[in-house]
Amino acid sequence: MDDRIWTTQAPMPGTTLTLRQCTLECLPPQGAALMSGALDRALAHLAPGAPLLGLLETQPATGPFALRIARDRALLCTAAPLGQQGWHDGWALSAADDAYVALHVSGPAAADLQAACMAPYQASPSAMVKFAGQYALLSRSATGFIARIEAAHSAEIAHCLQLVADNI
Repeated sequence: MDDRIWTTQAPMPGTTLTLRQCTLECLPPQGAALMSGALDRALAHLAPGAPLLGLLETQPATGPFALRIARDRALLCTAAPLGQQGWHDGWALSAADDAYVALHVSGPAAADLQAACMAPYQASPSAMVKFAGQYALLSRSATGFIARIEAAHSAEIAHCLQLVADNI
């Protein structure tokens, strides 16, 4: 076997994989931007009223929200890319809609798959966690969970989720 030959393709937006008792769907990129600095001021300016979510908190069905990465960093998720990049009044914004891939896992075994891919956790103000061997931002949806992973690791994570789903 040649380790340089990848048999698992990176999931593209719209890709749906049927796993054992759950479905993995690669969501469209929409808008994603990395915020740093004064997060409260950035959110008030960019998306007033948008919640700042921690680990596995439920994201709203509609409207913008942010996923906290660290004390002074978050990923703002919006319906469309934002054009206000650069430094502002104590905060900075960088486009990240091509930096992350959002994988939505739903179905009866979604919670089992999530648990199998991460260590036991406690509530955390940061949505960042080690998931399937890589760091990911995890939130809940009405039907399962969404893992936002670095695009460079999307094929690896999708393959890992397939293997784990076969064994739960």
